[in-house]
Amino acid sequence: MNIISQFVLGAAVGSLIGAKKLGNKAVLFGGLCSLIVYLDCLLAKLSETSTAVYICGGITHSIVFCLLAAPIFGWLLHKFVGNACSIGFCSLIACGSMLAHCVADVFSMTGVGLFEPFVHRRFALSVLSEFDIVGLLPLLIAFVVTLIVKDRRHKAMISWFGLFLFVVYVAFASLNKLSVQSQFEQKLDEQGLRYSRTEVFPVSGSLFMWNCIAQDRDGFWMCYLSNLSKNDFEMNLVLRNDYYLFEMENNQNIHRLEAYTKQYYSVEPKSDNVVVLHDLRYGRNGLSINDTFKKSYTIDFTNKENVVISPLAKP
Repeated sequence: MNIISQFVLGAAVGSLIGAKKLGNKAVLFGGLCSLIVYLDCLLAKLSETSTAVYICGGITHSIVFCLLAAPIFGWLLHKFVGNACSIGFCSLIACGSMLAHCVADVFSMTGVGLFEPFVHRRFALSVLSEFDIVGLLPLLIAFVVTLIVKDRRHKAMISWFGLFLFVVYVAFASLNKLSVQSQFEQKLDEQGLRYSRTEVFPVSGSLFMWNCIAQDRDGFWMCYLSNLSKNDFEMNLVLRNDYYLFEMENNQNIHRLEAYTKQYYSVEPKSDNVVVLHDLRYGRNGLSINDTFKKSYTIDFTNKENVVISPLAKP
């Protein structure tokens, strides 16, 4: 989810918990606390690419961080509002808003390390795209109306309704993903295509459009499927070409990047010592098989002792 969605989600939780006592202060504080979870993403910008993809969505997106940081930010809010509410109550607002951020990101494609630092695993259900306008709208409308409404009891009710609509949408999107994946597998069977695993990923900025991927021995069968169109999108095979990386099979940075993509990647050679690794989960920049992939990484192993991995610059 994007920063706007996370802010209004945190604001809704803050309002639900504390609007009756603190009014709009609880709304804004909840939104700000939700953004604190992004601290690891800021730290990631200081790291090498293969490390950065794991730092972002890591320790500050964990339950442990939320529980430990909540009293600190709760104390700050208590200092600001005085005796209007206790430190414990302010900490509850902070913890609830941060946890809401973490749980919501479980439904994203990149996922979060929910149980860091004890369990080094990313939980990603791949239900919501980075920018999901349908999921954002009820939270955004609830946020604006909550700030305008004067009665504090009504603020909490409006936030509850916005959260309810958001949860209903996430539940619908989850069931819809299962339905689309079933349709995709049926499509593969009808065409006699063999596969070992399948998964579908939401397309950012598109309503009910899914990027469908099936892995076979040589690569990945890919196509788009949409709930809003009966157009039979073209199925195409993207070769994995992982043999270009065999020379660097013991490099831990490359292993981290491969794991980050959930092994849904394709390698394209650029020169003798430079290849591009495409993260297939994010699909292409258009609906044509000739369009470039949205997220790719350049791997330069000219110096075998110092492999350089960097995001591919967009044209």
